[in-house]
Amino acid sequence: MKKLALSLITSAVVTTGAFAGKNYIPAPSKPIPVPVSVPLGLYLGGGLTYSKAECECDTLEGTNGLIEPKTESTTYGFNLKAGYSFNEYMAIEAKYIYTPWKDEDRTVKHYGLYLKPTYPITENFDVYALLGYGVTECETLKDDEKGFGWGAGAEYTFKKKNQGKKDGFGVYVEYLRPLKKTGNKDITIDMVNAGVSYNF
Repeated sequence: MKKLALSLITSAVVTTGAFAGKNYIPAPSKPIPVPVSVPLGLYLGGGLTYSKAECECDTLEGTNGLIEPKTESTTYGFNLKAGYSFNEYMAIEAKYIYTPWKDEDRTVKHYGLYLKPTYPITENFDVYALLGYGVTECETLKDDEKGFGWGAGAEYTFKKKNQGKKDGFGVYVEYLRPLKKTGNKDITIDMVNAGVSYNF
C-alpha cells in the first residue's frame, strides 16, 4: 500500500514539474492568408452598331443602279472589341465593326487600334475617350481608306473595381468617328456602338 501511495505521489510531482514555470495557455493561431485574385486587365466585348455615312465621290455602279456622287446612308451591324487595361486610367483596344444590314451598297467595315484614356466617375461607372488609327472599307468607294479615328463612351460594370481593375460583366455605349476626309474623297462616318463586355 505504501508503494502504491509513493508511486501516486511521485507521478503527481513529476506531472506538476512538467508544467511548472510554463504558462500553459495555447498561443493564438495566426490567420492563414487567403490569396486575393486580381483581374488580369484583359477584356472582350460585342454588340450592335448604327452607322451613318456621308460620301462625296465619283458616280459608281451599285447593285440597284448608279450611286449618286453625293450620298448619305444609314446601315446597321455589329461591333467586336478586345483590349487590355494597364490601370484604371489607360487601356489599349482593338475594334472590328461591320454593318451589312439595310443597304448592301453602302456596307461599312472598320478595324482599328485605339488608345483608351479613362476617367472613373465611381467604382462601377467610367467615361472614356478613343484615339487611334484604322482601316475603313466603304462599299460605295470599292476601296479601303486608312486614317485617324476618335470617339467617346461610357461603361458600367456590375461589380466594383478590384484593386483599380474592372472585374466581370459590364455594359457600354459609345460614339465613334472612324474616318474623316480621306484623300480626294470627302467621307464622314459616324457610328454608335452599344454592347456587353466581360473583364477577366
